[in-house]
Amino acid sequence: MLLPAQLAHISVEQDWQHSAPYPPLGFNPFFEGALGNGDTFGLYWPIGREASEPIVVETWHDEWRLQPNFSSLAAFLQALAAAEDEYVAAPTLDDDPASPRAAFLAAKEHISQRNPDAAIALLEAALALLPEYTDALALLHGQYVRAGRIDEAVKVAIQAIISPPSFGGPPLKSLQWLRTQPVPEGEIDPIWRACGQLSFNFGGSKDNADYPMLLAAIDTYLEQGNYRCASTLMQTYSELMSAETVSFQERHAFEPAAFIARQIAVSALLPQGSRDPALLWSSELA
Repeated sequence: MLLPAQLAHISVEQDWQHSAPYPPLGFNPFFEGALGNGDTFGLYWPIGREASEPIVVETWHDEWRLQPNFSSLAAFLQALAAAEDEYVAAPTLDDDPASPRAAFLAAKEHISQRNPDAAIALLEAALALLPEYTDALALLHGQYVRAGRIDEAVKVAIQAIISPPSFGGPPLKSLQWLRTQPVPEGEIDPIWRACGQLSFNFGGSKDNADYPMLLAAIDTYLEQGNYRCASTLMQTYSELMSAETVSFQERHAFEPAAFIARQIAVSALLPQGSRDPALLWSSELA
């Protein structure tokens, strides 16, 4: 993973360990801007963009969410200087024109003003930077459907379904819509093939047939060499499973440390390199 040019300006936790599914693999906290309530800012490398500099996200730990506020560490540092020891607020597009969250919020405003073309452009830009931005995917899916761009709507719906809850969701409308689309003969995407059986209704039950189907989809993505989708869905699976009871996890043979180790191993197959934080800091300190 490519370190940001301004790394010396922040105090990064170089001994950060991914001992739990949240915050997700690819996240590394730093101390600047922390509120003292458990929420922090951190570097985050989007899945498949490991050779690019990270964005800066804010944790909302009570909700197990990440907010992709800043498009770069440089943009965060500018906001930090302007905050003068106060809370570093989320930027507007004027502050950070490439901010994924600012683009998402502006797109919602454009939709309310019936300006879908502007909304679509903003959402596409946000997703070019953060492909697993679940909230933006779900919103863009709805705009594609309304515009009659069905092929693109299918692709975005699938991406929304496999993207992690830490970036939004659950994308139930995308799933419900995808179920209405006829699956072409020979379709290779495992989520589209399985969407008629998926419920995305998690928690509160003794068992859930979604989990074996999600694991099977991960295996299919791996067999296809689609390591980005496999890595994305693995993060989603681990976050969803970690919200279940311990007894539920045991019935499904889910052990967080072992699953994270497998995520790291799969990430080594990504075209732009591994998401293993140990490799990141060992190369920095070498």
